[in-house]
Amino acid sequence: MTEHITIPTRAGEPLSGPLVSVAPIALPSQNRPAELQLRVTAPMTDRRLPVVVLSHGHGPSQYVSSLYGYASLANHLAASGFVVLQPTHADSLTLGLRGADSPEAPLYWRSRAHDVSRVLDHLGVLAEFVPQVAGRLDVDNVAVVGHSMGGHTAGMVLGARPRDPATGEPVNARDERIKAGVMMAAPGRGGDALDPNAARRYPVLADTDFTAMTAPTLVVAGDRDHARHLNVIGAAWQADAYHLAPGPKFLLDVHGGEHSLGGISGYDVAETTDESLPRAAMVMRLTAAFLRTQLGLDPHAWTEATTRLARESAHLATVREKR
Repeated sequence: MTEHITIPTRAGEPLSGPLVSVAPIALPSQNRPAELQLRVTAPMTDRRLPVVVLSHGHGPSQYVSSLYGYASLANHLAASGFVVLQPTHADSLTLGLRGADSPEAPLYWRSRAHDVSRVLDHLGVLAEFVPQVAGRLDVDNVAVVGHSMGGHTAGMVLGARPRDPATGEPVNARDERIKAGVMMAAPGRGGDALDPNAARRYPVLADTDFTAMTAPTLVVAGDRDHARHLNVIGAAWQADAYHLAPGPKFLLDVHGGEHSLGGISGYDVAETTDESLPRAAMVMRLTAAFLRTQLGLDPHAWTEATTRLARESAHLATVREKR
């Protein structure tokens, strides 16, 4: 599918251009409960395209949590100069595996991290399926973006270490090919911050060590994303990765933002509880600017975007940084 996308970013500055989006693409999937499928979305222009793997959330909707979701975010990132790869993780409702007799069900947290690395292992075969990107991938500049449980997945491949409930050992899924990442509305620390029912249902969330997550990371957290079914400390929980990991780290504190951060999980998605085009566009704009700087497309993009945010849209969000 080829389409022309115009995405509102800020007054007078839309991102526009033809995009190509191809799905589903099946990758080799040995030792996996289902075939690994992904979507590829990329601009038709530009020769040098850094790679962004976009990890979907766990979520209650059938198709949002799959390669069919997050179209608004995927299109925005592609229009900003990236090739975006969206795997469907094993916890997607489209696969029907959440209730399976598997020690990883329902979250498939380890499988999710392995999916990100498996996608990167097979970058060389994408040209067979999407000839429009042949010879255009900058495989030395790779990032990961994840929302909700996808944020947990992004954290793992960036260096965060959850504790395996079965063995009690920390799990290191760091993929050194990934230079930077964005964690959106991601789970925070475990321990006494976790709701007891959540700890029983999702024991992998009971203990996550962020101290080895050294890669540059933007943490996006809504100040009304209380997630009371998961934690007992409120919206601050989603900012734990910023506070507990070493620098360089960046926090985008989204004012009025709930779990969907204005609507980043797709166009008119019903599960969005705080639908706001200005808020969602701001989150996508700052995400793209962060990645454009971290992956070498524009060294000034992040500074310019945060300066404009403070000057023109401080009511939408504030930014903090630690080096």
